[in-house]
Amino acid sequence: MGRRYPYDRFLQIDLTPLEQLRYLPMRLWWRLQAWFNRLWYSKLIWRWLGEPLHDRKFAPWAAYSGRAKAPVVTDENQIGCRTRHGVAVMHWSCFRQAPSPNHARKALLPDGTRGDVQSRTTGRWRRKGRGDRLWIIGDVDIREDDIVFTDAASQDLTYELPSADCLERDLALHRPFVDALADDKFAAVAHSMLAHLEWMRIGARETGWFESLHDMIACLRNKGEDYLDYKLADYQVTLTDAEKATHARRMNEIMRSLGWRTYTADELRARMREDFRVRVERRVEAWRRLDAYEARPAGSHDVLARTPLVADMALYEGDDEEWLEELRGEEKMAASAQFVQRLKRLADSGRVTAEEYEELFQCLL
Repeated sequence: MGRRYPYDRFLQIDLTPLEQLRYLPMRLWWRLQAWFNRLWYSKLIWRWLGEPLHDRKFAPWAAYSGRAKAPVVTDENQIGCRTRHGVAVMHWSCFRQAPSPNHARKALLPDGTRGDVQSRTTGRWRRKGRGDRLWIIGDVDIREDDIVFTDAASQDLTYELPSADCLERDLALHRPFVDALADDKFAAVAHSMLAHLEWMRIGARETGWFESLHDMIACLRNKGEDYLDYKLADYQVTLTDAEKATHARRMNEIMRSLGWRTYTADELRARMREDFRVRVERRVEAWRRLDAYEARPAGSHDVLARTPLVADMALYEGDDEEWLEELRGEEKMAASAQFVQRLKRLADSGRVTAEEYEELFQCLL
């Protein structure tokens, strides 16, 4: 039975003071680790220290075959490699596949300077642009003594407007939305809202859908980006909370003008309650099956070393603890820690298979 709440939520687990004390060193370690990762992958340190060490391990030097137009790879388990082409360097992906060029350093650019270029899964190459043009699309010529990047004659992306009446079509034809996408920060917020929120037509039950959201944003912006920049949420901007709120209000205004809306706070609250009821029903159904499993002889199956957290039914972010207090009878028993204790005894005594245990355990979530 699937979740009826439209968005992912975090589990809320209440820890005892002793458990909180136990997790304190781990929290400190996680914070230290996050700080180190930010420092390690910062532009300066990664370029001059992190990347050379990474390449030395995962992209060793290889000879380049001009006839095959590919590196000479001797280890089939090799993840990647690098080849020299005069002053330019090409990085290749080659793990259990024919080597394919990934990105190049110090490639010769059209203006005579040298810079980095990268390959995209769309079959195109690109280099950094200037001003409003974030990327310049083109192609590369991999020679034995150099790597030459050539700009494409046309930098315009082709976007196919969906023929069906849908949210994507409404937005693509809405001039204020298309104009607003020129703002990099608005584009990041708009994409995030469209990708992670559920939208409905005002006054109808129709839900908005996107056949090619990422491609639509990249093409309408026409700044040299492609769908991967948005599919991976690789936004090249940093937003403050105030900026996020400002652009979110603007996006909501655009959506309302087109006749679309997302859930209100009251609707989300109702969906949370409905999701809670669904989880209780699943748990009661599983609770009723425990008697049959307990009637089996001990040792009917392999003993399972399982240590589930013995606690009452977990609540998700936004759930109200009073909902648990309102349960009565069989529902209250099924939602209590007794369910977990009975499940653990079944596993310890070899009365359930691993598959049966996993099915019951999923009802705890």
